[in-house]
Amino acid sequence: MKEQLKEPLNRELTARIAQSTAALTVTNAHLVSDKRFRNQVRNSEMRTDIVTLTASIAHDFNNILNVIQAYAALIVNNPTESDDVVKNVEVISATVQEGVALARQLVALGRKTDTKLDFANINDLLQQAIKLFTPIFPPTIVIAADLDAQVPMMMMIDAHLVNQAILNLCMNARDAMPDGGKMLLQTRKTSGAALRQRFPEARAEQYVYISVADTGVGMEADVRSRVFESYFTTKKAGEGTGLGLSIVHHIVTEHRGFIEVTSEPGCGATFHIYLPIPGVQAAADPKISSLAQNTIEDRLRQHETVLYAEDDARLSGLMRRLLEGEGFKVLTARDGVEAVDVHQRHKDLIAVAILDFGLGELNGWDAFQMMKKINPKLKGILASGYVSAEAESWLAKGELNGVLQKPYAPADVLATIKRAIQGP
Repeated sequence: MKEQLKEPLNRELTARIAQSTAALTVTNAHLVSDKRFRNQVRNSEMRTDIVTLTASIAHDFNNILNVIQAYAALIVNNPTESDDVVKNVEVISATVQEGVALARQLVALGRKTDTKLDFANINDLLQQAIKLFTPIFPPTIVIAADLDAQVPMMMMIDAHLVNQAILNLCMNARDAMPDGGKMLLQTRKTSGAALRQRFPEARAEQYVYISVADTGVGMEADVRSRVFESYFTTKKAGEGTGLGLSIVHHIVTEHRGFIEVTSEPGCGATFHIYLPIPGVQAAADPKISSLAQNTIEDRLRQHETVLYAEDDARLSGLMRRLLEGEGFKVLTARDGVEAVDVHQRHKDLIAVAILDFGLGELNGWDAFQMMKKINPKLKGILASGYVSAEAESWLAKGELNGVLQKPYAPADVLATIKRAIQGP
């Protein structure tokens, strides 16, 4: 009897197991299919984002190159008009800085960059921004400044990053006024107590207040709430990266500051930045007397030889003229192997080697390492269009004496050489 009952039970159990297995198989197939579908959708969205971002970057850079090309043509066509040449060169220089700001936005997205604090004058940075943008803003936009003399003359900030934040806000103001208007830059001092009502984390006693205001189109509340998000933009496809304001937010946060925006549709917008003033400023005057400074620079320029290794003959020739004009003796090389050879032949003379990281045959870093084995006292400066985290690590460890990010200005080169020779 038991055997008779057991047989149909076994058959039923086997059938149910088979049904369950089939159901699980179907479910798994659906899950796999669903996962693949989600991955396909995600990949498709990523490709769309990349295409959109690439188009926006290409649009911005093409605009920059177009301005440079146009003004260079004006110089070529009218070389004898000295006043016009100076004005055109100023526009080209300002436009290059706009390109530099865009490139640094992209670098900042790829990795976190540490702030490098040093003494800088906030009011000077704003005045430089005005001088930079006046030639390239449309004549329908009036640029004004209201800078408070009570703002601390020198503050500990990363001047390059704060300058980039100001430039980004100025460009944003320009874009918000397609039919013209007024841009106003202001500085003030404000207390931490006044800020704590809106920013509970505001712990400093005093803050420097910087504002960039425009009389442009303004923003709706939903746009205003998202304005600091990465990739968020109200511009048409290909007309903006949506990176500028998110980078500004990042820079301000890195300085332990705060940023907010006030705006209404049709009433323009004002971006408010608050940077903390340290409770105790450095006791020593950060500015070296002009007499001592000139003595140091004269000594450096009269006695030092620089090895400059760069594979672009145009840049190499230009930098040689610049450095020789400043009193340095200059040796050049076109690739890493040649640089090592030049150093081998003049090792007792060369104080500083400036090497492009992307040199042919042997990259700049490897070439410098070979030189250091010959002369451990050699100072090294690495130049590159992209200063990697690795290069910054070498600098922090003292394995490098300086880095130059292309495009670099003559003043940056001279300052970096001086720091390398003098030491920290």
